[in-house]
Amino acid sequence: MDMRTLKRLGWMTASLSLTTLFAGCQGEDLAGDETQSESAAFETTNGFTGINGLSGINGLTGFNGLSGFNGNANSNGLSLLYGLRTSSGLSSNTGLMTSPMGRRAVKYVASCALGSGQTLTKADNYGKNHSFGGSMNLAPGWLDGTPSPSEEGNVSACVLARMNTAGMHVPLWMDSGASQIGWGQNSAYPVQEAAYFGNVMRANSDGTVHAWYCEGRNYKNGIVPGRLGAIDSTGIYKNPWGKGALCDDHCVKYGSDGYSSCNGVANPITVWRQASYNPVFDDDYIYKLVNVSSHLALDVAGNSTSENAAVDQWYENGASNQQFRIIQVATSQWKIVNVTSGKAVTDRNGSSANMMMNSYNGSSTDNWAIDDHNGHFIIRNKATNAYLRAPSGSAGAPVSVTTSYSGAADTDWDLTAVNSL
Repeated sequence: MDMRTLKRLGWMTASLSLTTLFAGCQGEDLAGDETQSESAAFETTNGFTGINGLSGINGLTGFNGLSGFNGNANSNGLSLLYGLRTSSGLSSNTGLMTSPMGRRAVKYVASCALGSGQTLTKADNYGKNHSFGGSMNLAPGWLDGTPSPSEEGNVSACVLARMNTAGMHVPLWMDSGASQIGWGQNSAYPVQEAAYFGNVMRANSDGTVHAWYCEGRNYKNGIVPGRLGAIDSTGIYKNPWGKGALCDDHCVKYGSDGYSSCNGVANPITVWRQASYNPVFDDDYIYKLVNVSSHLALDVAGNSTSENAAVDQWYENGASNQQFRIIQVATSQWKIVNVTSGKAVTDRNGSSANMMMNSYNGSSTDNWAIDDHNGHFIIRNKATNAYLRAPSGSAGAPVSVTTSYSGAADTDWDLTAVNSL
């Protein structure tokens, strides 16, 4: 008898084992660690990239959290005093529902909070309805009522566990004492990344938002761009025991699966990752690309919309000529398209040439492989096998490619989702 049932919902794949499904199935070993019955934890993908830029004053690390100080609605338009479906619980005209990135935040909150049979439908500030399906069932009553303190914590852990500033989807395996998630390991997910816990819904008595983590025992194995370890400097998460502190040394263990409490917070979510993966970018996200060596952004020179326009690097300024969509065109192949011109970054002049912007023609000169490298990305042209490179540290210098790849920082790029369609 198959002990797991699968359901697909957008980017999420959930794998959930429920003991009620096995009533009358004699001979099945349903015993879990210690004394509790074991349910198969959730298999999911992360990719939640921001609420007001993650670290903004109304974002996850801001002083007032998602829902505003003391749970009252603020510029995010979200209140814990009312159900999500009510106008007082989630405003259509203020905050999250008024921007594409804000609606992405609502999508992930709804996915964590609501069950698979629930849908949150809300109008945006233009009166257009958007539907957000539930999945993980951590606070199903929040659809029409007030979440309990434990539900706030469970949803917070879920949101934190699915963060990725690169806007990239990475398969994750989640363990938790919350019965809706449960315990159980999967050999396909051998890397214990971290445990996530706290409360990002409201400010605490010290005026901060507790977006906490501790390091898993395999934390430094294969750091994923946009995930914990690659983004410590952004301040999204804080280890309450200091950087480098292990969950094993500070949390209450639940067998080898995860942790039943951390820092006095029940039901942290322990995240396990695969040993390797293929990056999957979201066609609807808008990205900036920043070189790790020069710390300058990929830029279309002069904001040109012409054929053969030059590609250079410039100080980050948030302009649309520094914003790109990364659109899949074949297995592990992507086109990189500028938001202003609609033209693609191409390598039509050989393996050491400067990059140009051209109307996309589908040839391999216009396609790129994108893979992770030490918490960053390397971008390789499919025609020349040459790597996108910033050969100079100067603003305005052309961006080129090189086949003399050494793993140096000048061929490493940080990709960050900055907006959404």
